[in-house]
Amino acid sequence: LGHANYRTVLDMSRHSAADGMPIDLSLEPPKCDSCIQGKQVRNTVPKVREGEKATRRVERVYVDLTGPASKVSRSGNLYSMNLIDDHSSFSWSISLRSKSD
Repeated sequence: LGHANYRTVLDMSRHSAADGMPIDLSLEPPKCDSCIQGKQVRNTVPKVREGEKATRRVERVYVDLTGPASKVSRSGNLYSMNLIDDHSSFSWSISLRSKSD
């Protein structure tokens, strides 16, 4: 779950709550890489739209082909064709055995 805050450890030492724990106050507090990474946040990527949105369903469809997968599916497929309708944002995926399907 982590560790105690450095200030808490100092307070414990000052109030003799932790015997046998030497603390050197002349040094900077140690940096904890896990704490630093845990406090980092990701900024959202702004969505930039170029051009007009489609006015009818299936007027403009975006297609992305992925694969080959590292393992063959039960039905023998290695590729996936992912489609997104620009007008409705409806998306679907079609499994393919090969790129040429």
